[in-house]
Amino acid sequence: MRYLIGWIFWVVLAVIVGFLGNSKREEKRVDPNKTVMRQVPMYRFGMYSIGVILIGLFGFFGAGAIHDEAQKENPWLIPVIFLGFFAGILCFLAGYILYAKHIFFDEKELIVGRPFRSNLSFLWQEIERMEISGNYLCLYGSGGKRIVKANPALENYDLFADMAKRMCSAKQIKQSGGDWKNGERSMVRRAAAYIIFGTAIFLLICIFILGKMGDYELAKMFTRPDMTVFRIALILAIAIFLYGIWLYLDRIRYTKNEIIFSTLFSKKRFSWRELKKVRRAKVGTMEVEMIFLTFQGREYRVNSAKYRQEYQNFLDFIIDLALTQGIPTENL
Repeated sequence: MRYLIGWIFWVVLAVIVGFLGNSKREEKRVDPNKTVMRQVPMYRFGMYSIGVILIGLFGFFGAGAIHDEAQKENPWLIPVIFLGFFAGILCFLAGYILYAKHIFFDEKELIVGRPFRSNLSFLWQEIERMEISGNYLCLYGSGGKRIVKANPALENYDLFADMAKRMCSAKQIKQSGGDWKNGERSMVRRAAAYIIFGTAIFLLICIFILGKMGDYELAKMFTRPDMTVFRIALILAIAIFLYGIWLYLDRIRYTKNEIIFSTLFSKKRFSWRELKKVRRAKVGTMEVEMIFLTFQGREYRVNSAKYRQEYQNFLDFIIDLALTQGIPTENL
């Protein structure tokens, strides 16, 4: 009976995740003809999923441990269960906030979603000024109140930015191309790497807590024949952590004189004088925008989906470089 209840518990949580994370109902309720700018679905579903795992782990298994009176030998068990369950609820709330902070827009108006509050609607004529600073685009309403702060990490940001610049071109008061640190800019997949690192650490914590709940000795958890699940989980956590390192080291650095493509196993350095061609294209079924740079007869691509926050600055730099040096371009 306990296993049946456990399966029902996990299924109910999964259904809740699917219901809360699905933005289709919100799009239909607002206006299916409007474009939506929002956080990448992977992030909000990731928060919901972590919330499910935490609530399931500390709720179901914690209840089982309390039923077996494990807290009599381990008094710290009750606070740990409540903290884990509370952390799961916080992850659910974080997922909802990521879901609710979306903006619907068309050529007439924009509708700004606010967590735990009703949406706000603005006509483009009501926007008093637009400010572009670094990777952020901000729109201000009456009284100088900021109503939108967007960055390239958001889905459909490019469409929103193009429309905002078209609708508010006369109200743009500031534009900054981003900072050069020690004469260099870096494009790093920090957010993805940190999520992967967090997932690996989370798995290790789960292994430790499950072992403590089962009163297993840590040294024997990975050697006993009946503890295969712990060995698999440990190998998975290590593999995920190594993948995070690979993501973090996959970066592009450039100055006004050269560009460096770095990965875990290689580093390619080119002078901008060696750049023979620049091509801009949308690739794949998701139509991800990329810039293709030709050095020494080979194309090196820069993916806008990988380097969301730094991509726009890089694109502006490449456009200026191509115009200045007379480099052949395609779709730029």
